[in-house]
Amino acid sequence: MKAKSMANKFSLNRIGRALDVLRDGGVKTFVRQVVGAPQPPDAFVERLLRRDAAKALSRIDSHLPHQRGLFLDCGSNLGQGFGLFEKYFPLAKFDFVLIEPNPNCIPQLKDLIRRRGGNIELIEAAAGTEVGHAKFFGLSEDHRGSTSDGGSILKDHNSVFYDPDEQRALSVPTFSLSDLIAERADRYGVVIMKVDIEGGEYDVLEDMLKNNTADRLGAIYVEFHSHFMVEPKRTEYRSRELAIAREFARRRIPFRLWH
Repeated sequence: MKAKSMANKFSLNRIGRALDVLRDGGVKTFVRQVVGAPQPPDAFVERLLRRDAAKALSRIDSHLPHQRGLFLDCGSNLGQGFGLFEKYFPLAKFDFVLIEPNPNCIPQLKDLIRRRGGNIELIEAAAGTEVGHAKFFGLSEDHRGSTSDGGSILKDHNSVFYDPDEQRALSVPTFSLSDLIAERADRYGVVIMKVDIEGGEYDVLEDMLKNNTADRLGAIYVEFHSHFMVEPKRTEYRSRELAIAREFARRRIPFRLWH
């Protein structure tokens, strides 16, 4: 009876945390996390996408003949983001780099690349701040399975819904996203980026600002994840979100919150 009572208490605690996600993150964020169904952008975000795309294509066309743009898709999972963003930043004008550390997603991404054609590169590693390796959490714990879009190198990224399992975490390679931007930016008329890496974005974005590689971007689409964390991490990471967004705004880099 005592064990059952503790289990019920644990379940109620999780339900309460999940309701916090619904309140703080909204219906789309909640549905995506619980069901795993990607949600289309709302009308406001679509307007921003069209505006950013128009500016990016104009910058490409104003450069030397055959100049192209680069789209960095950080956290590609099974290619859901690529399917959306390629509509606005077409392969006819943009090279894409799909970045995904989850080895279970790689076969589907490679199949996507074969089917779509165009200049699409796949980096099988986690976007980070340095070359190395990191533990990748969330695949054994998440009910959505081995290709869940909830995997992360940040241990506490999804603590509202589950506790991280150190023993079952994968080891994945990491690289410096800031270095990648610095290396590639001069080859392109414009660089656009999507960052949805389940809590790994905090260190990455702060590193990009520190090294001034963020200034090379024409626009960036970011999903933050503090609303998936329990306190006191939620407040801590929320503070970092505000500081990051303010700094991007100060530098006049189009910074779009993504859900």
